[in-house]
Formats: sequence, structure tokens, C-alpha cells
Amino acid sequence: MKSLRLISGLLAALCVIASAVSCSRNSSEELLAQKPLPLHHLPDGHFRNTDTSVAPIRDTMEADSLVPTYRTKMYRLPIVRGNENLWEDSSASTATWIGHATYYIKLKDFGILADPIFSDRASPVQFLFGPKRGTPPGRDLDSLPRVDLVLISHDHYDHLDRGSIKDIHKKWPHCIYAVPLKIAEILENWGIPKSQILELDWWEEATVQKVHLTFVPAHHTSRRGAFASSRNSTLWGGWIIEFGEKKLWFAGDIAMGDGSYYKAIAQKFAPIDVSFLPIGSYKPSRYTRVHVSPRQAAQLHLLVNSRQSLAMHWGTFSMVYDRLEDPPKDLARARKELGIPDSSFRAPQFGEIVPLFP
Repeated sequence: MKSLRLISGLLAALCVIASAVSCSRNSSEELLAQKPLPLHHLPDGHFRNTDTSVAPIRDTMEADSLVPTYRTKMYRLPIVRGNENLWEDSSASTATWIGHATYYIKLKDFGILADPIFSDRASPVQFLFGPKRGTPPGRDLDSLPRVDLVLISHDHYDHLDRGSIKDIHKKWPHCIYAVPLKIAEILENWGIPKSQILELDWWEEATVQKVHLTFVPAHHTSRRGAFASSRNSTLWGGWIIEFGEKKLWFAGDIAMGDGSYYKAIAQKFAPIDVSFLPIGSYKPSRYTRVHVSPRQAAQLHLLVNSRQSLAMHWGTFSMVYDRLEDPPKDLARARKELGIPDSSFRAPQFGEIVPLFP
């Protein structure tokens, strides 16, 4: 009997030990799962801007009382041709403004499309509503030499367009898509294979053939659905593109915030060889809470010590209350105020092929 009681006691002790080990393992797993979220991640899976040490920096390039009370009146702007021989030159690098924030960037024989929208409207329903183009795309999709990589800055309809993505995939079925967190699912629903999508968080990196990418912060927002719950449910940001010793910054759609995001980008990557900076949708001044003014874009050009900057996010869709000609005019004024040479930061025309790294 004593032997049986001893064996029973030993078995009970082993059970207690096993239970303790199991609990310890479960606790460790729970602790790992509860690792603190990055500051720009919210517990409910949404995202937020964290550059809030001071109130967002706003800019007034014109007294709000003088800004038109109607949205931008659109008219067709010139579309230019020329320099097509540079597309045929595998040693040449160029950037071509298609319109809005869409650039075709050719780095020798590697082709990149940034925030491609070739559709007539920035809208989920092309035939019904949404901002309509004032000028057709500066270059047709079918005219581009090749597209190896698509960059997406965020999910707003004027930057992430279903029809354009599907057309790109049809023409270049092996193209890679680099997108912010939680946008991969959208592309997969449009037929893009998961294996061809790179989904990154701020400061994460990836390499695609000849280019190295870093997804960098930007002060902005996201929203694609009709309900408020979709606001900030996907991430937003910009892209640093490293090609050999050259560095390019596609800023995406940005506001200044408190400036700390861009100081961090400058500290890590300056000098930048080519920056693609937005200059539109900033009037009246309340809109500089979500977009930079041309003056602020010029300040960012100086901050990152950009050798060459090209303007975007203007002249294509009627979004707010700028006059159509305001962004390039205000950029010219900002260049003069800040002592920036005209050739260092310019607004290309629709379809213009601009040589890079002169």
C-alpha cells in the first residue's frame, strides 16, 4: 500500500510540473503575441499619424478669403512629345509625368509605374460620379516600353485605380507590386497573384531585381469604403528607391504634419538624387492638413537636399479649390523665395520625358 501511495504521489507531482510547464509556455506565447505595437498601429488594426508633437503645420500661399468658392475648373493642358529615343536607350534613365501622381520612371532598362491611374475618373464607379480628368493621360499605357514594378502610396481612388492595375497586369503579367500594409488583399481581389505583391510597413525594405525599396512614413490618411470604419484601415506612405548609388524619393500624397517624418527621411537618405513631390490640392489653407503646398514642397526639396525634384499631384482632377494654374505659379514663387534654381524643381508637362541624373 505504501508503494502504491508513493507511486500515486509521484504521478501527481509530475502532473503538477507538466501543468506548470504548459502554463509557462502558454504565458510566453501570449507575451510574444502581446508585443507592443508600433506607434502608428492601433489595437483595432487601423493606423494613425504620429508626427503630432505640435499642431500640423499649415500654409497659406493666398488669403483664404481670396480663394475661389468653387472647385477647380478644369480645362485641357498641353500634352508634349519628344525624347522617345531615351526610352529606347538602355543606358538612359528618365521620368515621364502621366498626370496627377502617376510617373513612369525608367532606370536604364528597369521600368516603374508609381500610383498609376489611366482612368477617366478617380472613382469606384467610372460611368457615374467622381472627379473627372481635365487632360488625358500624358502617355497611353500601351506606349510605355516596359513595367517591372508598380509602387502604390495609399488606397485613395486617385492613387489606387482598379482598371489601371488590371490593365497593367494584363500587359505585364509578371510585374511586381509594392504596396502599404493591408492593400495586398485589394490587389488579390483584382486578380494579382499574392506571390507578386510586396506588402510593407514603414521603414521595411525589399529588393526587386535592380532596385532596393524602403517604405517611408508620410503624414496623410487612407479611406476607400463608404463607411467611416474604412478610414485609416490601410497604411499610407512614400517610397525610397535605391538604384546603384542613386536614390529617388516618391513621396506619394503628403502633408507636412510636424515635419518629423521628413527629417527622419533626410537623416537616413539625404542627399536625394530625384524627388517626386506633390504641389496641388492645398487651397484654402485647411487642406494643408492633408496636402503640402508648393512652398512646403520646396522646403522638403531643400530638407532632403534633392538634386532634382519633379512636381506631381496637380492639373488632372478637380479635388479642392486651387485654380488650375495655381500650383506651378505658386511653385515658381516658392523657388524665388527660397533661392531654388528653376531647373532644380520643376513641373513637367503632361507626357514630358525628363532625363534623370544629368
